[in-house]
Amino acid sequence: MSDTGAPVRGQPLAVMTGIERHFGSNVALAGVDLTLRAGEIHALLGANGAGKTTLVRILSGLDRPDAGTVQLLGEPVETFDPGAQRDRGVALVQQHFTLVPTLTASENLVLARPTGRLLPKRADGATRLHDLIDRYGLGVRDGVPAGQLSVGEQQRLELLRCLDADAHVLLLDEPTAVLTDQEAVALLETCRTLASEGRALAFITHRLTEVFDGCDRVTVLREGKQVMFDHAVEDHDRAELASAMIGSASTGRFTAREARDEIVDRSRFRLDAVSHGRLQSVSIEVGSGEIVGIAGVDGNGQSDLEAALSGREPVEMGQVTIDGVPVPTGNPRARRLLGLAYIPSDRYRWGLVRAMDLADNLDLGRVPRWRPRRAVRRSAAEAPIEHWGVRTSGASQRAGRLSGGNAQKLVLARELDGEPRAVLACYPTRGLDPGAADTVSGRLSACAADGAAVLWIGAELDELLAVADRIMVMSNGVAKGPFLPPFDREAIGLAMTDGEVAVAPDAGVNS
Repeated sequence: MSDTGAPVRGQPLAVMTGIERHFGSNVALAGVDLTLRAGEIHALLGANGAGKTTLVRILSGLDRPDAGTVQLLGEPVETFDPGAQRDRGVALVQQHFTLVPTLTASENLVLARPTGRLLPKRADGATRLHDLIDRYGLGVRDGVPAGQLSVGEQQRLELLRCLDADAHVLLLDEPTAVLTDQEAVALLETCRTLASEGRALAFITHRLTEVFDGCDRVTVLREGKQVMFDHAVEDHDRAELASAMIGSASTGRFTAREARDEIVDRSRFRLDAVSHGRLQSVSIEVGSGEIVGIAGVDGNGQSDLEAALSGREPVEMGQVTIDGVPVPTGNPRARRLLGLAYIPSDRYRWGLVRAMDLADNLDLGRVPRWRPRRAVRRSAAEAPIEHWGVRTSGASQRAGRLSGGNAQKLVLARELDGEPRAVLACYPTRGLDPGAADTVSGRLSACAADGAAVLWIGAELDELLAVADRIMVMSNGVAKGPFLPPFDREAIGLAMTDGEVAVAPDAGVNS
């Protein structure tokens, strides 16, 4: 400490040592260390599922470790509770906003830090809000429901709530993921100001530009393990950090497809200059017999790409077609008539009805208008249930009682029935054990071998390297690439972390 009691730059304010966290058989963190120092912005990097969010949730008290120690200002933390951690000076800005959308900015501010038994008067809350806005330059409108604020304003309001609590350890989980480039630059400048006041910041991001522009130190996680600890950012280049995030070689967990013959009918499944949500004039073509993989860190436009390709939402600009016919919007039956099989990223929200039995779920989107009797449907359901290895008490069981892996198999059994012309597979192996994942991969490869055009949106790069004929990378709503075999992991990693890449010629993509 300095003579004034303020932290000295470089002084450790938060120290996490040997942190382990398990969720059932899944190891989220395996002996991870993190040190946050006063006056510094510490970048926390890692691909999807690396354990970054779990780590900061533990530090903020929202989760607790299975093993390891946490210290704040040299004192051990025994109780993992968000209120207790907030009182110790730790605040987390989560990736998904926690604002009450019907309350104003000042009301959300005082709700986060009530004083005494009663909330402050509305005027006092407004005064506090505007004092913080003036001090840090984080503009937020007051007097309107928070749900009507722009995404950038909501992000700034989340940060103001932390500053109102006078937090000296700030944890920012993907704070720029939903911001424009200009808003992201402004937020990073604010973070530098906060660090200069003696605060310690953890900054989770996948954009290496932000790491080099504003961060002092960096820790990299991969699959719950620490692969780079507390290094100075200036000691590394972009390629080194990208390689640390995604690895330099395949893990060998996925079985590669055999070499394919030349792809014909390159334009079976097409996006033409589609702008929708975060998508910025994206054009992709998938040929008959081809698997095109979509890589990228979550939140870079994949959900908008899924909504546009599936016809679940009408696109704002551009067009999606199968064999030249536009994909209809909001009509599963019409989609099936076109031959589009859709494996959604959220199986229960978009793929199944929990309250319905397995037979009726297999019947969803059925092309014929007539429906056979319930007994006939249940009898017919037994064959695909057995074929796909869905563990169930029978076709009359409700879908909501299935495990995640068996629910995914049920979706696949319905969607891959027959010979689809095109397949949109969104994280099709997510939540599956290795054996089930191999089964799914094999079935999708078989669809391609039968002539289907398969677009595979995935979270694991090794998986996409094994199954894809070509790979595109989604980054800030832009499709980068294509990348062709033999795949260059370093180039794909750079594209995933907001780097510039060269486009392969004559690869059937105009991005």
